[in-house]
Amino acid sequence: MAHMKTRSVPFRIVWVLALMMGSLPLTLRGASRKNEEKTEIAALRKQVAQQDERISELEREVRALLANAKMSPGTPNGNQIKASAAGTKSAPAKSLAKPVTAKDATKATETAAVSTPPATPQSMTQNVSPSSTPKISIAGIHVSGDVYLYQYAPVGVPGVQPRFELYAFSTVLDAQHGHWGFHSDYRLRTTRLRSYYPGVTWLQQGYVRYDTPYGEFRAGSFYRRVGLAWDGSFFGNIEYFDGLMLDPEFGVGFRGAHDFSSRLGAHYSAQYFTTDARINGSLPGRDLVSEPGAHAKNDLTLRFAPVFRLSHHTSLTVGGSLAQGAIDRDLGPNNLRDQFAADATLQTGPLLTYGEILRQAVHGRVVLPPWNATYALAGVRWARGRFQPRFNFSQGNYFGLNARREFILQPGITVRLADGFSFIYEYDFWRAISLSSRQTLDRSLNLVLDYHF
Repeated sequence: MAHMKTRSVPFRIVWVLALMMGSLPLTLRGASRKNEEKTEIAALRKQVAQQDERISELEREVRALLANAKMSPGTPNGNQIKASAAGTKSAPAKSLAKPVTAKDATKATETAAVSTPPATPQSMTQNVSPSSTPKISIAGIHVSGDVYLYQYAPVGVPGVQPRFELYAFSTVLDAQHGHWGFHSDYRLRTTRLRSYYPGVTWLQQGYVRYDTPYGEFRAGSFYRRVGLAWDGSFFGNIEYFDGLMLDPEFGVGFRGAHDFSSRLGAHYSAQYFTTDARINGSLPGRDLVSEPGAHAKNDLTLRFAPVFRLSHHTSLTVGGSLAQGAIDRDLGPNNLRDQFAADATLQTGPLLTYGEILRQAVHGRVVLPPWNATYALAGVRWARGRFQPRFNFSQGNYFGLNARREFILQPGITVRLADGFSFIYEYDFWRAISLSSRQTLDRSLNLVLDYHF
């Protein structure tokens, strides 16, 4: 018995060793699986951290864009192209610009003659990308604006001299308290923007607004909207020089945007103005605001623009506008004015291509402006990055004025120099052609240093 017990001890040892050897692969596989799980968990944690960082970055960008949309002057549509126009609060949905951006300007020599060439640009624009410069806020009022240093260099235009000036200083105030808010754009120059302006300072826009889920009601002085808000240029276009773009009037209005689906949306506006504000960019003798004793009356505008989102980066906006109003003169004659505009904007990523046709009909005895005319506007603009080139074309065909036709060609570029600083360069060629003559109204190089705060 003792002998048998002695022999069983090695047997037990062998049996235990066999069990250990059999379980060793399972143990190794378990350890390997744990290591793989730890590696996967670490990788997932890294991905989550990267996603959180990206989400935070996107949130900061969205907050900056929203703050800029509320406080910065301007859109194209408009537009923007500011779209929308400068100094306006953005609609709930993305519009053509900003936008559209706001503009106004001067010329060296102004006369009431229709064919007299302007000597300097007529508009101010917000051509630069939103600046990350910290916004100024005082007691809940947000302050922003622009300072423009401007060099005008005529090229072969007789009697027109070059000039350098502090072109404009614009201060924009915005505030929002619940659904209520207000907006004002006050501007300053050392000389009058136009000879018919009341002085060297003026209120470009000033209104109270009330926000709703479908858009914004406003009351005060703001831009009349027929067609595109702006073309993104600095110098301006034919419609602007005739008082049809960036034309503030006193009244009430509603504007907004709505998404019907992920592929279809719309922008819309309705405005009613009791009278004009006597402030726009028209040259003297080309619009009623420069005529003593004349004023616009009961001006109504309507605009509807469906937005077709063709892909994540491509959208097509097709707009239609109607307008009707009266022109009263102390010594007559009085007129009725109708306008119809059709516009289209194709956005492909940062590339904007846009065009517009506007028809104006003046009823009654037409002896003073505005005139019966058909306007055309077209352009293309790159709206991203440090260098933003563009090209604009505008034309006006006037009926009954010796069959006169005018057009402006404008290649240009905006260069972002630093945070808040941009350099704008444009070449402008303005030509008038009639049955009896041809005349160059402007040929110039325009150099602008813009500081946006």
